[in-house]
Amino acid sequence: MRTESSQLLWQPPGPAGSRLAAEVSPRAGAGPALLRALARRVTADRPAMAWSLALLFEFKALIALATVAFPISASEPTRLIGVAGVVTLVGGCVIWLFANRIALLGFELLAGAGAVATSALISRAGTHGGMMLGAFAYPWIAIYAAHFFPRRAVNALGLLISVGFGAGLLLGNLSHVIVYWLVVTVTIWSICILLGNLSESLRRQIGTDQLTGLLNRSGFLEAAQRERAVANRTGAPLTLAVIDLDNFKEINDSAGHAAGDKLLAGLGRQWRERMRPSDVLARHGGDEFVLLLPGTEPAGANAVLKRLCSADDPVAWSIGISEWLRDEGLSAPLARADKHLYEAKLASSQGRRPVPVG
Repeated sequence: MRTESSQLLWQPPGPAGSRLAAEVSPRAGAGPALLRALARRVTADRPAMAWSLALLFEFKALIALATVAFPISASEPTRLIGVAGVVTLVGGCVIWLFANRIALLGFELLAGAGAVATSALISRAGTHGGMMLGAFAYPWIAIYAAHFFPRRAVNALGLLISVGFGAGLLLGNLSHVIVYWLVVTVTIWSICILLGNLSESLRRQIGTDQLTGLLNRSGFLEAAQRERAVANRTGAPLTLAVIDLDNFKEINDSAGHAAGDKLLAGLGRQWRERMRPSDVLARHGGDEFVLLLPGTEPAGANAVLKRLCSADDPVAWSIGISEWLRDEGLSAPLARADKHLYEAKLASSQGRRPVPVG
């Protein structure tokens, strides 16, 4: 009996069952797929650091407003919490609107302001439950910082939370605050140290070309967006250069790919030593490199690019440059620089003198 029931249980569906399964499966996955597509469309033109902080502010505002609507105690400062919720809600909207104009320092200051505001609310908490409800914001701020900020900023924020939480507890005159301070502080520093180290290691691996030690496409995109935001804020020019090695395929064919890899790694090391500290150099793929020159106009790029050249270089290269104009995406100056690079290579192959870089 058990065998027959098992066979019936696992019997393949008939034609009607197949049709039903085919109809149900797309419907079941349509909702999440639609939400994912909507989320990608909404956040497509905003960096993850911006829309993540904006959503974090909005969620915390909703929690504050829910606490006002459903207070856990009559002694809680609902009016102050409501004001903080409205301010946080507006702050999230501002971050969302000006996402591409906020520098890294701005995001660090906003996260620090969130920690200070949380400590101020904790100092006015009337019960232990209200105090811990406010303290729930600390881990989320620490997680955000550990994921996006450099280590020094993460450690500074962890120290700010520890000191601010302790000051808030002392001003609140609640009992047995040492235990709460220890639990929250240990949690925050665990996040800052462990998640901070992991995030920094992953960013370094994801954004670095393993062969040359330069930035790869992903790392260059992040650095370029950061420099574009600085240029938008200061009005400084920004120039992009595309560098392509000449006859690199012949080197690979004659000497082998190991020799080609060694050449690329050596050039990457030499270029890093010759370039300015503010310049951003990346391997864009194969034997093509991209150099971003902050504070430099196309006419002044010659002097910078000449620093990369040396009589001992094992291979020559062609260069195309373009100015990265305000309100442009990265693809526009890259396309222009690629066009100029192609023109330079064509002129060289026809025996004509290439147009000067500037």
